[in-house]
Amino acid sequence: MEIIIKYFGIIADITSKTEEVIFIEDDCITLKLIQSKIEIKYPKILVINYSIAVNKKFLQNDILLKNKDIIAFLPPFAGG
Repeated sequence: MEIIIKYFGIIADITSKTEEVIFIEDDCITLKLIQSKIEIKYPKILVINYSIAVNKKFLQNDILLKNKDIIAFLPPFAGG
């Protein structure tokens, strides 16, 4: 399974990339599992309150991912 991860703002600074692709052999992958893998790989993001979107939709519950899903790690928004 191929999962596309996108990083924005300070999270892109922490990871030193705006995007990466993760390949996983298992077909039963959850969002929480990917989140955990990213937090282990980039532990500095643990100090940030970030949101996650899957295929441009914000989610608060764990879901099963599908091949080529796009997961976005989004920092807090400020705006005006």
